[in-house]
Amino acid sequence: MSDLAIATVDLSKRFGKRAALDHLDLEVPKGEIFGFLGPNGSGKTTTIRLLLSLIRPSTGDAFLFGQSIKRKYPHYLGQIGALVDEADFYLNLSALANLRLLARLQRGVDEARCREVLQIVGLLDRAHDRVKTYSHGMRQRLGIAQAILHRPQLLILDEPTTGLDPQGMHEVRQMIRQLANEEGMTIFLSSHLLHEVEQLCTSMAVLSEGKLLVSGPVDQFLSAETATLTELQATPIDKAKDVLESLPYVTEVVVLGQHLRFRVQHQRRPDITRTLAENGVEIYSLNPVSKLEDYFLSLFGFGELP
Repeated sequence: MSDLAIATVDLSKRFGKRAALDHLDLEVPKGEIFGFLGPNGSGKTTTIRLLLSLIRPSTGDAFLFGQSIKRKYPHYLGQIGALVDEADFYLNLSALANLRLLARLQRGVDEARCREVLQIVGLLDRAHDRVKTYSHGMRQRLGIAQAILHRPQLLILDEPTTGLDPQGMHEVRQMIRQLANEEGMTIFLSSHLLHEVEQLCTSMAVLSEGKLLVSGPVDQFLSAETATLTELQATPIDKAKDVLESLPYVTEVVVLGQHLRFRVQHQRRPDITRTLAENGVEIYSLNPVSKLEDYFLSLFGFGELP
C-alpha cells in the first residue's frame, strides 16, 4: 500500500437496519485528484466521516498512508486536511486572526504559513477583514486555507463548490488544480457535479446505495462509445418526440422536463434539424451531452442524473 493514499477493504457502515456503506473496496493512488461520485444518499459523506475517524466502521477497515482507521489514536490525521460541509469561523475576527488561532494548535505552523495559505487561496488582500464581510465563496476558500495550514499530504473535500456562483466555482476549481500541481497534494473530491469531475479529476469512483459501481481513470470512461447522446429543446415537445421516434436512425427518445434526450450518430444531426423544421417544430437548441454525463445515464439507467 506504499503507493496508495487511501485504501478501503470490505468497509461497511450500518445505522440500525440501513446499510449506509456496503463492503467498499477502494484504492486512491498518491498524487491523484480523485473524484468520488454518486447520488445524494449513496454513501459518499459516510465514507468521508469514516476516513476522518468521525464515526467507526461496522465491518472492514480503511488505510490512509498505510495506517488503519481502527487505531486508538489515528496518527495519520496529521497528514490530512479536510473541508466537510461548510467552513465555520469566528465571524467577528479577521481571516488572519482565525488562522492564527488554528496555528497555535499545530506544530510548525507560523505567521508566515498563515499568510502563505491566504496567498494560495487568493485572500491575502482581505487578510485583515472580518470574516462576516466575506461572501460564501470567500468563506469556502478560507475553509480550504485552514485545511491546508499544516501542509497535509491528502486533502479531502466534500462538495466544495455547493452553493457557489459560477465565478466562485471557477476559483475553487483553479485552486484545487494548484494544490495538486504546486503543493503535491492528493485530492479526494466528493461531488455530484459531473462536469466538475470531468474537468478536474484524473481518477474517479461511483457509489450507489452504499455500493461501489465502478472505479478507474476518468479517461477510461470518457473514451467509451458514448458520444451519440443528444439533447433537444423544441416546441411543441410532443410533436418533436413523435417525429424523432419515426426516424429509423434515432433511438432511446426520452422526455426530461422541457427537453428531449435521444441517441443519434453525429453526422445525422443536420438531418434531424431539417426534418423537425419541415414538420413545424421550432428548435431552440440541439446539443451533444458530455461524455461523462452520457456514461452516467447509461450506468444508472436512461433517466435522471445522480
